[in-house]
Amino acid sequence: MGENIHKDHFEAQDYRLFQQKLEQEMAFVRELFAERRFDDTTRKLGYELELCLLDGSGAPAPCNQQVLEKADNPLLTQELARFNLEINGQAFAIHSGVMADIQNNLGKLYHQVEQAAASVHTQVGLFGVLPSLRLQHLQKEYFMSDTLRYRQLSRRVMEMRGRPVKLEIQGVDNLQLEKQDVMLEALGTSLQVHYQVPYSETVDSYHAALWASMAMLAVSANSPLVLQKSGWQESRITIFKQAVDSRSRREMRDKIVPRVHLSKGYIHSWLELFEDNAYYSPILPEVTDSGIDRLHHFNLHNGTIWRWVRPILGVDEGGYHLRLELRVVPAGPTLLDTVANLVFYIGLTEGLKSNAECLTRVPYAVLERDFYTVARQGLPAHVNWCNGRVDSMQNLLLTELIGVAYEGLERLAIENPQQWLNIIEQRVQTGRTAAQWITDYWQKTADDKALVLAYLSHARQNIPVHLWPKP
Repeated sequence: MGENIHKDHFEAQDYRLFQQKLEQEMAFVRELFAERRFDDTTRKLGYELELCLLDGSGAPAPCNQQVLEKADNPLLTQELARFNLEINGQAFAIHSGVMADIQNNLGKLYHQVEQAAASVHTQVGLFGVLPSLRLQHLQKEYFMSDTLRYRQLSRRVMEMRGRPVKLEIQGVDNLQLEKQDVMLEALGTSLQVHYQVPYSETVDSYHAALWASMAMLAVSANSPLVLQKSGWQESRITIFKQAVDSRSRREMRDKIVPRVHLSKGYIHSWLELFEDNAYYSPILPEVTDSGIDRLHHFNLHNGTIWRWVRPILGVDEGGYHLRLELRVVPAGPTLLDTVANLVFYIGLTEGLKSNAECLTRVPYAVLERDFYTVARQGLPAHVNWCNGRVDSMQNLLLTELIGVAYEGLERLAIENPQQWLNIIEQRVQTGRTAAQWITDYWQKTADDKALVLAYLSHARQNIPVHLWPKP
C-alpha cells in the first residue's frame, strides 16, 4: 500500500506544510505537461503480487515479519495484515521475451518466499479473498502489520470519516458488518500490473485500460467467498471501495467520488487525473526536504487515491515518465494463471488502442455500471462493449477480445503469445475461473479450511485452474 512513513503522529502544522509542498509540486507537474517533458519512446512492464500466509490447517498465519526476515530480500515487503506480504517484481523493458523474463522473475521470488515460509512452518497461497478468513482475523491489535504507515492510515481514515467503516455485500448471501479501522481492506489480495507507455499514447492507453479492466474482472475472478458468505464473483472490488472510504457524511452528500474508484470519466490529458487529486485531503502528510522536481509529496498523495486504473508519474535517472498501474486483477490461483492474466491484460489494452476513437463512444456511466456488473456476475454478465455490441462477457471474450489481445501482443512483438492466450481461452470456454471452482467446492462441502487445503494442493502443481478436477 505504498511508501513507508517515519512519524508516529501528525500535527496541524504537518498538514499545512504538506499542502504547501503539494501545491508547489502540482505547479511543477503542470509545467511538465505544458512542455511535454515525458519519455515518449520507452515501454516497460512490472508487477506487484500480494500473497497469503497460512498454517497447516489452511487458516491465516500472522507471521509476515518472520518470513521477511528469513527471506532477507528488499523486493519482498509487508502488507496491511500480518498474514499477507507482497512481491515487488523488477521492471523490464518490453522486448520479445519479456513475458518469459517476468515468469522467471516471479517464479524465483515466489520460490524464495515459499522456502522462507516453510522455515517457520507456514504455507503460501494466491487468493483474491482467502476463504478461511474469519472476522477474528481482522482484529487490528493482533493482525495489523506493525508499521507506522498502516497505523497512521487507519487512524486518519477513521478521523476523516467520523463513523465506523460499514461493509455491505449483496451477493448470493448478504454480508453486513462494521469496523472501527481499515482492516477490512486486508480481506483482498491482488496482482498489480505496471505498464509504462510513451507519452503520446497515454490517453488512448488509459481509455483502453478502462475497458480491458472490465474484461479482466470476468477472466480472473477469484473472490467469491467472504467471511463464509457467497458474495460477488470478484468481491474485492466492493470490499476495497468501502474499506478505505474516507468521506465524511457531508462529502458523501456532495457526491465526492470515493478514494477507490474506476475513473471520473474519459479524459483529454492525464493532467486532468492529477488535478482531481485536489479533491482529496492528504492522509499521510509526511513532509521531507526533497526538491520539488522529485515530486515526493505529489506521489505520496497520489498513492492514497486508489483508482482501479491508477495514473503514475514516475521519476528516475532518465527523467519523467507516465505509467498505468492496473489494479483490478486478484492474486492467483497459480503462477501460470497469474502470468497469463498479466499477458492478456497488456495484450488487450494494446489491441484496443488500435481503434482508439471507438473507446469513448459509449457513455462513461455505462462503462462504469457494467464494470460493477461484471464484478458481481463474472463471465455471464451482459455488458455494452465499446464498439456498441451488447453480449455476455464470455461471448465477447471468445469471439472478439482474445483475438484483439493477440493482435496487441503481436504489435509489441511478444514471443509466442498464444501459449498464454490458450490458458485464457480455455478458462473462458469452460467457465472454470478460480471463483467458480471455489463456489463449486463451497456449495458441495461448506468447509472453508478443506477448500483452502484442496486449492493449495492444486495450485502447488502449477496447473491452470481450468484443468483442476471438479470438487
